[in-house]
Amino acid sequence: MTEFINNQAHVFLFSVAGGMIIGLLYDIFRIKRKTIKSGFIITCIEDLIYWAMVALVVFLTIYISNEGELRGYIFIGTILGVILYALILSRIVMKSALTAINIITRIIKLIIKIILYPVKIVLKILMFILKPFKRLGRAIKRGIKNRMAKMAVWKKIFKNIRKKMLY
Repeated sequence: MTEFINNQAHVFLFSVAGGMIIGLLYDIFRIKRKTIKSGFIITCIEDLIYWAMVALVVFLTIYISNEGELRGYIFIGTILGVILYALILSRIVMKSALTAINIITRIIKLIIKIILYPVKIVLKILMFILKPFKRLGRAIKRGIKNRMAKMAVWKKIFKNIRKKMLY
C-alpha cells in the first residue's frame, strides 16, 4: 500500500515539475515577445508552437511518470506547478532574462560603435580632403548647365533659321 502511495506521490510531483516547465515555456515566449516585436500572423504561429509544446510536455509527463495512465491528480499537479512557477519563479526569470538581454544588447551596440569609429574618422578625413573637389564639381556642373542652356538657345535659333530658309 505504501509503495502505491509513493508511486502516486512520485507521479504527482513529476506532474508539478511538468507544470513548472510549462510555466517556463510561457515565460520564454513572453521574453521573446517583449524583446522582438512581431506581427499578428507570427504571434498566432508562436501560440500554436507554444500549445504544441505544452501538449508534448503533458504527454511526456504522463507517459514517463505513469506509463500513460491518465489520473485526475496529474492534471491538478500540472496546474499547481504552473501556479507555483508563476508565483515563485516567473518574476525572477523574466527580470533576469530581460536584464541579461538588455546588457548583451548594450555590449553589442558598444562593440559596433568601437568597430565603426575608425571608419567614421576615415570618412571625415575623406570628406575634408574632397571638400574642395565638391566645390569644383559644383562649379563645373553650373558651367555645363550654362553651356547647355546656351546650346539650347542656339539650337532654337538655328532651327528657326532653317525653317525660314526652307519656306
